[in-house]
Amino acid sequence: MAFGIFALAVFATALLYWPGLGGTYFFDDYPNIVDNLRLHVDSLDWRRWLQAAWSSPSSDLQRPLSSLTFALNYFFGGLNPWPMKAFNLAIHLLNGGLLYLLLLRIGKLMFPERVTQAREQLLPLLVSAAWLLHPINVTTVLYVVQRMEGLAQLFVLAGLCVYVEARRRLRAREDGAIWRLWMALPCLTAIGMLAKETAALLPLLALVIEFTLPRARESQSAWRSVAGFFIVFLLLPLTLGLAWLLPLVLSPEAYSGRAFTLTQRLLTEPRVLLDYTGWTLLPLPGFFSFYHDNIAISTSLWQPWTTLPVILVLAVALASGILLRRQRPLIAMGLLWFLAAHSLTATVIPLEIAFEHRNYFASIGLILATFDLLLPRAAFSISDKARYVCIVAMLALCGFSTFLRAREWSNPLTLAGTEAAHNLDSARAGYEYGRTLVVLSDYRADSPLVPRAFEVLDHAARIPGAGILADVALVMLASRTGHPIEAAWWRSIRDKLQQRPPAASDDEALKSLTLCQRDGRCVLDDDEMLQIYLAAVNRPAASSSILYSYAIFAGGRLHDADLALRLAHDAADKSNDLQYRLNLVDLLIRLKQYDTAAEQLDITRNRDRRGAFSLDVEKRARELRGIRPPPSSKSASIPK
Repeated sequence: MAFGIFALAVFATALLYWPGLGGTYFFDDYPNIVDNLRLHVDSLDWRRWLQAAWSSPSSDLQRPLSSLTFALNYFFGGLNPWPMKAFNLAIHLLNGGLLYLLLLRIGKLMFPERVTQAREQLLPLLVSAAWLLHPINVTTVLYVVQRMEGLAQLFVLAGLCVYVEARRRLRAREDGAIWRLWMALPCLTAIGMLAKETAALLPLLALVIEFTLPRARESQSAWRSVAGFFIVFLLLPLTLGLAWLLPLVLSPEAYSGRAFTLTQRLLTEPRVLLDYTGWTLLPLPGFFSFYHDNIAISTSLWQPWTTLPVILVLAVALASGILLRRQRPLIAMGLLWFLAAHSLTATVIPLEIAFEHRNYFASIGLILATFDLLLPRAAFSISDKARYVCIVAMLALCGFSTFLRAREWSNPLTLAGTEAAHNLDSARAGYEYGRTLVVLSDYRADSPLVPRAFEVLDHAARIPGAGILADVALVMLASRTGHPIEAAWWRSIRDKLQQRPPAASDDEALKSLTLCQRDGRCVLDDDEMLQIYLAAVNRPAASSSILYSYAIFAGGRLHDADLALRLAHDAADKSNDLQYRLNLVDLLIRLKQYDTAAEQLDITRNRDRRGAFSLDVEKRARELRGIRPPPSSKSASIPK
């Protein structure tokens, strides 16, 4: 009976998400998938697959397992987004099944005398169904690149199932517990981290479960095994990780690309966690949005005034999780689960302030605590009617909100327009709406979408704290549709680059503008372009992306080969991404500096320990072997 009801919840989830599968790519899908040519594998050559595995620009670890699944999708279906999103949905449904299994096992271990009671069968079913249906998970499913999160949590859920089974075997003194603790669990953690780093939280979440389990008589060897596991796989990695991480995040460069400091982030995140809590417990359709760049930054305990009260609320939640472990262990587990799941993304690492997908796993804790509180602890009675009404209403509201969000995600213009309407003070939401209008207009000067695009982008550019994305989009749109480029747009770009360190989005904007000019799609004033590059590189935080974009401009428009080479060298030396070293090799070949190009190619080959760039290195090596070196000419200009 219970399995049939759960299967119905899975079917309902798939049905509610179905409209969203017809949507297109979005935001970071482009650099990670659409524009990531190394991911576009169309042969069985193992080197192509190796290249794809290490192609992600998302993090230093590059998340090879997730990248391989994207490459697999491309191999069979090209860039069609439907199978990409369907793959994500399949992962989500599988995660729901693992969650159901995990909660059943936790119930059997926590309440062995009540395993046959209806409540202990119903609670896992309700929690897993609510989580499957919850709209806070929409971005993890329909935002293709967030497969990384869903895939990582698949291994976390599997690992927690293994942990609970190992603890059951230890208590029952059955065989198979030790290898599950000391081999299977660490392996699942490591594999999960190949999808995304958040899988590193698996041992911490296992500790949350362990902390809330009722104490039982166990042998000394069992306790030693459990204690040893947490010392080796949690305490030791945590100590080493903090020793490595803290000097990095405390350095002045760590937050140079952010509009907030480490202290401000730590003060702001408690308010964000309270927002997450509200969205999870009251999933109204209007609460959910992809963009949260308009969240006010806390600059002190009293600015805004809610900062200190919210910190106190979280302290109470933490204390409650500790104090309730005996009387209400599932509520305690839920509270501690939520806080532990955010310990990586809501603390010192210089990430952006808020994203809904960070709650993909954390929301389980809040849903568990809520349903344990709502579900009556005894047989049904009339007095419990209100509780069941709340439970049914919660499930219905989750499903309704998810369906509405999935419909929004089914159409790029609807999604962009809805996000902008809900976030009038979000520069990113405004830019994305304007960009979508531009894409749909196909840069046709007579398109009725063009005037609206100018209006939306102009508004986005003027929002306080906005980067240069909207300004650059205005320049490109005007150039490509034959409209005059306003001097105020150039001035705004310069001012923003001078007043704050360029963010990653600013880097991409400058790159797009430079390539548009280089490829002849945009007719731009070289003096204005030079001024914005001078504004960008005269800051110590200038990225490799900006340096190389400037190199393209210096060579192609200024015809200054020496400057272009110097900038390309600086870009390669500043980044661990070997693509910049290959860019330098290409530039040297075009300048006919073949000996130097060969030297740089050798450097690339030696640093490519994973073999991710072996095909690129081999291609350029063949090119160099087929060229007869002419006399070197340092003053040669770069062809367009």
